[in-house]
Amino acid sequence: MVDNILEYNGASHRMRWTERFPLFGHTPIFGLACTLAIVEMAWLLRIATDTLLPSGYPYITFFPAVIITSFLFGVRLGSLSAVLCGLIAWYYFVGPGETFGTDGVEVALAFYVFVVATDLLLVHGMQSANKQLIKEREISLNLAKTKARILDELKRGMAEKKQAIADLEDSEITTHLATATSGIGLWRWHVPSGRIHWDRAMFEIYGVSPTVDGVLKYSDYIGYVHPDDAADQDAVLKDTVTRCGTSTREFRIRRKGGSKIRHIRAVEIARADLDGQTQWVVGTNLDVTEQKDRDSHVQFLMGEINHRAKNLLAVVMSVAHQTGGADNADFVRKLSARIQSLSASQDILVENKWTSVELENLVRAQLDHFKDLIGNRVTLGGDTVYLSPAAVQTIGMALHELTTNASKYGALSSDAGCVAITWQQVPDAASGRLVMNWREFDGPSVVAPQSKGFGSTVTGEVVRMSLGAQVTTDFASTGFSWHLDCPIENVIESGE
Repeated sequence: MVDNILEYNGASHRMRWTERFPLFGHTPIFGLACTLAIVEMAWLLRIATDTLLPSGYPYITFFPAVIITSFLFGVRLGSLSAVLCGLIAWYYFVGPGETFGTDGVEVALAFYVFVVATDLLLVHGMQSANKQLIKEREISLNLAKTKARILDELKRGMAEKKQAIADLEDSEITTHLATATSGIGLWRWHVPSGRIHWDRAMFEIYGVSPTVDGVLKYSDYIGYVHPDDAADQDAVLKDTVTRCGTSTREFRIRRKGGSKIRHIRAVEIARADLDGQTQWVVGTNLDVTEQKDRDSHVQFLMGEINHRAKNLLAVVMSVAHQTGGADNADFVRKLSARIQSLSASQDILVENKWTSVELENLVRAQLDHFKDLIGNRVTLGGDTVYLSPAAVQTIGMALHELTTNASKYGALSSDAGCVAITWQQVPDAASGRLVMNWREFDGPSVVAPQSKGFGSTVTGEVVRMSLGAQVTTDFASTGFSWHLDCPIENVIESGE
């Protein structure tokens, strides 16, 4: 296409010199002066050749003058040249000389008028045709350029489409390899027709023989779900279609030909057509039965360990009761309470699979004996902070000692006293800090103890050493307060 345009341009350049007449149509003053000069030259040339020409050639130099003027300056000045040349020829060279007499010269004058009129019409027609030709050539050239641009865009679009197809094929191959390796099944649901397409992994997960084209009905798919889960899963999928959104599900199936229940984790995303109606649902299924079994087994083992640990703590408490005697009853009571506090912290760790525990849940567990007061005389609140197992045990012991002291000597020993427990994660230049406060008010008047006991050691030195914390206590007469401030990384799991 580009070569054709270049060839067309070359031809137009070769033709253009004939299309440029009139050359000076845009400069009328210059054209008028030149017209008068051409008329004068034709007049002088006719005078010079008068003796050389036989009679009967009065217009021989004036015809070319009219034609040249018309070509160079247009038909208007050509007409002026024709009038001037005709008058000069009539006056000087058509007999009788130096007169405008018409007797016997009508034919000669008519001949002149006919010839110059014909010449002017021909020149005018040619110039008009040239102008039209120029316009048409410009239109053709623009069309050719537009066609070339469209062809270039089509070629580029085809190249991009081929690349997109190649990328899609590569993506499909990669997805197939990834899903085949991980055991993930892929499925597509054409909502209007209710037809579902499964890949080979889906048939293997459900223990079903593959169909010829991999297609089955939506009702068949729901039919493979465990009867106790089928209705809920059907509702979730249809809600996904209605919302044209995404969904994440876990449900059970019973593989065909097998008795063991399998657990499936599914993720879907819906796609709409141009009218906004859900057209397709694309999803994945993954058999997570082994993972569920492992989690259940780990939970069982943790429960067994917790049970045996609590049995051991119970044995310790029993031994303490039996060997303490009446003289050590207070010691035995305190030891039992602290062992129960450790047991409560251990219970909540087991419930969370010994990973991390939300601080608010730990506070509520240690205040279990006063749970009826929470929200009334006991208020608590703060940021969501997940504690590591080590921090759970340390802060749990401190909370137990604070609760015990408050119930014996502080705000919880009276009917009007209150406790406010707050915490927050405060950002700083590093990763942040945990700030926690225990504040008592409206209780009995507080007096600082004369000596430090085990409880003061737990809420002070133990917390400082275990958590790298700054701990301050205030025995103001209006109420006891305890303040903890430590780096957040010392109390949370390293992966959080």
